Amino acid sequence: MQILRAPRFSGFCGGVKRAWSIAARTRSNADGAVYVSGELINNDPAMRELAARGVNILRVGEGEAPEGAGTLIMRAHGEGPHTFERAAALGLHVVDATCGIVRVVQEKAKRWEDEGYQVILYGHRDHPEAKATVAYTQHGRIIESVEEAQALPHFARIASLAQTTALLSEYQRVCEVLRTKADVFEDQGQVCAWTRMAQEEAVDLAQRCTVMVVVGGRKSANTHRLVEVCAEHVPSYLVETVEDLDPAWFEHDSVVGVTAGASTREQDVQDVMARIEAIGEGLA
Repeated sequence: MQILRAPRFSGFCGGVKRAWSIAARTRSNADGAVYVSGELINNDPAMRELAARGVNILRVGEGEAPEGAGTLIMRAHGEGPHTFERAAALGLHVVDATCGIVRVVQEKAKRWEDEGYQVILYGHRDHPEAKATVAYTQHGRIIESVEEAQALPHFARIASLAQTTALLSEYQRVCEVLRTKADVFEDQGQVCAWTRMAQEEAVDLAQRCTVMVVVGGRKSANTHRLVEVCAEHVPSYLVETVEDLDPAWFEHDSVVGVTAGASTREQDVQDVMARIEAIGEGLA
């Protein structure tokens, strides 16, 4: 068995590295309780590690309140203005770990609505990033598919945005429909460059392998996109931890490609690769 890893874009992206460092630094330096506004990143093993370090979730935007003073870290996916306002009202010290690219999309949503455009965001309506982005608008809409775009009424002006972890090819298909739904159309979508390059690198790797393993959180949108693009070429599987690996996926002569979502810890990737290697030794 041969194991090949995506060489550059697998594991923590820049925004996640920053958020993770902020959380660690804040916990080390802050007196009192330290909270995060939701899952800092969409990876359950990573969130369990943060909880073990004493950083727990406090969803102030959903009505939760601390027992006393403390520090609240805004997660990498961002939060809407209501969450910031309530944190201030509760007397919490706020540390903003919002990804810089996400922040730009939030600013675009507000600016284009202020200029009279109907903001349409392509993404997952239950995803925290998408929800936070439209929270900066009064009338912004989230759509999840070309079919939902086709069902929209006609608007005078539309400004389209994309969840930063969206599949670029699907967003472009949505834009083709949205152009027919407005007299004036502005494509303001910004898919994260890391996400796009990770998908391209994963496809290149998949074309040289017989099976792909994508390590990442089950709730991670960018991890699921990696599985989707790889599955167009070879059988592809999402694993969150080594316990999810199935020896039946592999043969003694398999060429196994390994990549990872942008919120996946390096240790999780290394553990998965070591287990795959052990499985391969058992098949020899």
